[in-house]
Amino acid sequence: MTGASTPTPGVTMADPSAFGTALWTVAIVAAFVLALSLAALSDMAMRRREDRAAARERAGADSHGSHHPNGTR
Repeated sequence: MTGASTPTPGVTMADPSAFGTALWTVAIVAAFVLALSLAALSDMAMRRREDRAAARERAGADSHGSHHPNGTR
């Protein structure tokens, strides 16, 4: 036999391009998850900033200072 090889029982050969495809898939999914996580963190920070600004406006508009939501100080 010249150049021919017989497959070893129990050992399978995988297409090398499948590894590249799998790596690209993992990279794309990881980038997508990272982007969504950063967007969620950014949204939370923006909402917190808006809430603080609104609280400052309410405190400034009220001549007696800010009040607790149930009417007590």
